[in-house]
Amino acid sequence: MVGENYHDFFLGSASAVGALIGLLFVAISVTPKAVTGKSEHHKERLKAATAMSAFLDALVVSMVALMPGDNLGTGSSIMAVAGILSTAALAVTGLRAGVLRDPARPLFRWALLIGAFLALYTIQLVSALQINGTASDATHVKTHAILVIFMFIMGISRAWELVGGSSPRLIATFSRPGPAEPSGPDEQGEAA
Repeated sequence: MVGENYHDFFLGSASAVGALIGLLFVAISVTPKAVTGKSEHHKERLKAATAMSAFLDALVVSMVALMPGDNLGTGSSIMAVAGILSTAALAVTGLRAGVLRDPARPLFRWALLIGAFLALYTIQLVSALQINGTASDATHVKTHAILVIFMFIMGISRAWELVGGSSPRLIATFSRPGPAEPSGPDEQGEAA
């Protein structure tokens, strides 16, 4: 069990991610393309799978951190290895499904997403191995708390895309001009 400094954080994150997983199931149920298995729906399945992977990691790490005893290192190591393997499998699945041929989702963005997940899971694994059975090292517990936050961000972002929200693109948001103002009464729907 982690110290009192992080107990409330992990308790809150376990509760929040539990709710987010429930909402992800709702999103999947209203977006049935995400689970049909049809080859033309591979993008939705990959979005759902990456969101679920991030949420499950945050949930299990938070719950293990709350367990009595010094389990954070072992539980987090297992989740990190599972995350690395599932991310590699999702990368292969995406490549086989034609992500590279999809002009709406360029290779760079796909590689960045996979790379970000692999980096998070690798940092988690290294930190978990350094805990070595004792959660008393506040530096590594803090690292895990920060990783849980990043998993939330990644999972929410992927779930947002699953329900049809636009992908967050910071530069495009600031460089895109706003909507054009109507110039006359006809464009505003008023009768002349």
